[in-house]
Order: sequence, then C-alpha cells, then structure tokens
Amino acid sequence: MNFEPFDTSIIVRRLQAKATGLHLVGSAADYAAVKELRSFRTPSAYVVFADEENTGGLPTTFCTVQVHAKVQFGVVLALRNYQEQLGGQMSDEARKLIGQVRSALIGFQPTGKGANVVSWQAGSVLDYDASVLLFADRYEVPHTLQRAPSAGGC
Repeated sequence: MNFEPFDTSIIVRRLQAKATGLHLVGSAADYAAVKELRSFRTPSAYVVFADEENTGGLPTTFCTVQVHAKVQFGVVLALRNYQEQLGGQMSDEARKLIGQVRSALIGFQPTGKGANVVSWQAGSVLDYDASVLLFADRYEVPHTLQRAPSAGGC
C-alpha cells in the first residue's frame, strides 16, 4: 500500500455489478464531457472524487507510516424526468434507481488499498428539465494512507 488517493474505479465497478438498472456507469471525466442537461444518457451514474481529508491524526514518528483520512465521493445520477414539467416530484423509476445505487454502496467495504465501510452523507437534486433529472448522493469512506516501513530509513 502507499499514499495514493482513494481509487474511485472500485466504486464504478461496484455500481456496474450491482445497479443493473443503469445503462452507463462512468467516471468524473465522462460526467465532465457532457455539456448540456439534455445530452445525458439516462439512466446513468457518474462517480466523482470529491475530497480527501486527514482526520486529525498527527505523525508520531519522523518517518510517517500511515495517515488516517476520510474520503468523500459523489455519485451523480442522470435520470428520466417525465413525471412533472417542474421537476418537483421524482418519478417512481428515479426513486428506485437512487435506492438501487444506495443499496449497492451503503455498508460496502472496498477491498484493498486501506478503505473501510462506505457511508451515505447526503443527497440532493442538482438540476432538472422536462426530460432529465440530475441527482447527486455524497458518500464517505474512512481510508488509511500507508506505506511499508523501510529498513534503510524513509
């Protein structure tokens, strides 16, 4: 293990395997490539790395071997929004797909790379029009950045 940031491709693969109602599960690059709301392919999910923060633990030795962090990432869902022109109510299909994504991630523990169990933080509507609803959920996962101590120093 090393001091690399959390690998969100683990979350992409989890959603591809478990959220079978989605046509596409992409990354932040895929999300950024879409320039207007109506261009999103629905239903789709995009996993976006948000931030990483030290949980306040200070190194206890000169050669730091591990740092505990919390990682936040988002899952932006592009969903059909034909139920209501004003977007005030989500369709049953949208609610089911949001639930499917949450079911796949809440309590999931990514293997390897020092990650712990994923928890849900918040969800909100980002944007909508007569045909597309963008909904984002924010998740958090405790993550240990670590390296093996070397015999010859740091």
